[in-house]
Amino acid sequence: MLQCPRCGRQFPDDVHVCPDDLTPLRADETIADAPVDPLIGRVFDGKYRLDKRLGGGGMGTVYRATHLLIERAVAVKVLSQRFVGDETAQQRFRREARASGRMQHPNAVMVNDFGATEDGWLYIVMELLEGQTLRDLLAREAPLDPARAVSFMLQACAAVGAAHDAGLIHRDLKPANIFIEQRPNLAAVVKVLDFGVAKFAVEEHDDDYQTLTQVGAIIGTPRYMSPEQCSGAAPLTPASDVYSLGIILYEMLTGAVPFSADTPLAVAFKQVSEPPRPPRAIVAATPVELERVVLHALAKNPAERPADANEFRRELHAIAADLGLELFDGTLAPSMTDLRNAGTESPSGRLVIDLATLRQVQAASMSDNLPAGLLKEQTEETVTAGSPRRPEFARMNVALEKESAPRGWKRLGLAVAAMIVLIAVFGAGLLTFRWWRGEASANASHSANANAVSSASPSPEVSPSPSPSPSPSPSLSPTPIKKPEPKKQEKPSRIKSIVNKVKGIFH
Repeated sequence: MLQCPRCGRQFPDDVHVCPDDLTPLRADETIADAPVDPLIGRVFDGKYRLDKRLGGGGMGTVYRATHLLIERAVAVKVLSQRFVGDETAQQRFRREARASGRMQHPNAVMVNDFGATEDGWLYIVMELLEGQTLRDLLAREAPLDPARAVSFMLQACAAVGAAHDAGLIHRDLKPANIFIEQRPNLAAVVKVLDFGVAKFAVEEHDDDYQTLTQVGAIIGTPRYMSPEQCSGAAPLTPASDVYSLGIILYEMLTGAVPFSADTPLAVAFKQVSEPPRPPRAIVAATPVELERVVLHALAKNPAERPADANEFRRELHAIAADLGLELFDGTLAPSMTDLRNAGTESPSGRLVIDLATLRQVQAASMSDNLPAGLLKEQTEETVTAGSPRRPEFARMNVALEKESAPRGWKRLGLAVAAMIVLIAVFGAGLLTFRWWRGEASANASHSANANAVSSASPSPEVSPSPSPSPSPSPSLSPTPIKKPEPKKQEKPSRIKSIVNKVKGIFH
């Protein structure tokens, strides 16, 4: 393993130059002989114990530390020892600590404390992040999916835009200074790091600016520096950070930076003089609209780029919404101008805001902030270099009212209905006739049965008494035999008669 003596990161044996700062790497023997960091285990101001070195750069070193009073893990950034006796560097460090402390944003690392030890060590206490840098992520997974790359960039732009609003210019934006914080069951959150020493937006007439430039406090990485930052021909503006963000987005989409060379000077010369290679020439699947946004941020002239990170973010967000990319970004934070335009001031001095009006104002401001050429190209139906931006569907006519049927079908329907009615009437008449005939036959049979019963009953007759005749022995007179009377036919019940009638109908 080889290690960079400047940032402390380790690399395989086949890598000889640090990709972040282009410093030659050292072999393992040199690392083995290196002295142990004297600050490990030291307690600053009785509160912060430095436990482990996490990394460092030309201006300072970051340690994992423990807040002894509340037993919480924090990150402590300590000013490099070579600036401990430099009053100008210490003044810049204090100014940066105050500026970072004032900037509260969920996508920027939070600064909790600032202090100086009795022996002159200056330090900044920050939140401790768990995850990986964008540099480590790109080393394993580049190029990234467009939706993922845009999501990371939108969050980074939000933090840098907040810094621009606070008067800060980062000046050293690169993948190593963008941290991907990953928490369980939550989406990845981007944190922009190292709004570090001497990156406050000072004016040209400020004495601090000239002095700190001479001692090398303003540091940038040539592969991510803007042309004006490489040449020093013009004062830096927030558009310089937009250029760096454009290079980072370029690298996430393609897996490579637009300009690379063997020496930092050669890289800086290419930044100033050569146009970047289009991302689609490297990864053909890159959306055309996204390529256009990247090249807009990489314009050589600062006036031709988005003015600051907020404008770049709005432009990128509009393209992402147009492409239908799923983003973990939420809605755009409204600016103070949008809030004033959408709100009404109450007599007490409070600003009352209507959400519907605010959305309309934000949509209008988003359209106004897009470049005229970009806005015109977005309104085109097709893209000359590829397929249509959105799938087109054939127009479909849906009738809201039922169409009237043809006249012939109406007549046929009426005829069928009339036939059904006639059949129903005929069937009802037939059933009625059969029921009537069955009831008449039942009555006739009932009358016949009654007559038969009356004729079968015997009428009483007087038989002549026998004349006496002489007989040897007396005998009794014969007893007349009674004939059995016929049983009366029971009248059927009402239920049985109804059942009989129904049976007679169907027989």
